[in-house]
Parts: sequence; C-alpha cells; structure tokens
Amino acid sequence: MREADKRMYYIVSPNSFAYNPARINVGSIGYQNIGKNVIVSSLYEVFKTSEDVDDRLLWHWLKSPDFQKLIMQLQEGGVRLYFYYDKLCMGEVSLPSLEEQRKIGKLFDTLDNLITLHQREPT
Repeated sequence: MREADKRMYYIVSPNSFAYNPARINVGSIGYQNIGKNVIVSSLYEVFKTSEDVDDRLLWHWLKSPDFQKLIMQLQEGGVRLYFYYDKLCMGEVSLPSLEEQRKIGKLFDTLDNLITLHQREPT
C-alpha cells in the first residue's frame, strides 16, 4: 500500500465497513478489522458506525433479508442498479442498549460458527 498511487483509492481504517454500491445486492460488503489501514477502489462507499452501535450486530443485519429488502426498495439506476450511502442512511434499525447489542452480536457469531462447523461434517 505504501507504494500505491492512492489518488484512485479510499483508505479504509480499522473498524470500518466498505461496500460496492453496484454490487451490494450480491453481498459485496466487508468489515475491516485487521488493525491497519487498507485501500479499496474509489467506487466503494466506506463508513464507520457511531459509538452506540455494535459493529458485529450491524454486520449480521447487513447480511439479513431485511437489509436485502431495503436495497431492493431504495436502489436506483437504469441498466445497473446502485445503492449509495445516502440510501443506506435512509434505512432504520431498532437497536437495544449497546450491552444487549454486543450479546446479540456474540450469539449470532456463535450460531454462524456452529453452522459452519456442521456444514463441514461429512454426511
């Protein structure tokens, strides 16, 4: 990254989300938590949450059918459909206290891990 021409890229700091507005409908979203900056194409939208949002819980919501519905309702364009950050901000998520969000996020992480383990078991 040090040698790269960063004019055509965004720097994504740790604990940030990045997604491609033209590919979000097929899951083109990621969460950067490796502890150092990375770069992505300037085609991506990059954002961080506020301190009252647990990123793990939001990550699970971003992978949910409710988020897919939001994309379908608010995307715009002609041949290629886009879901820009201003549209993402139009979505509403009811969140409990931060402590509860963390517990729910951990529970979803545990369930995801269990599902992955069971999918690896030979049948």
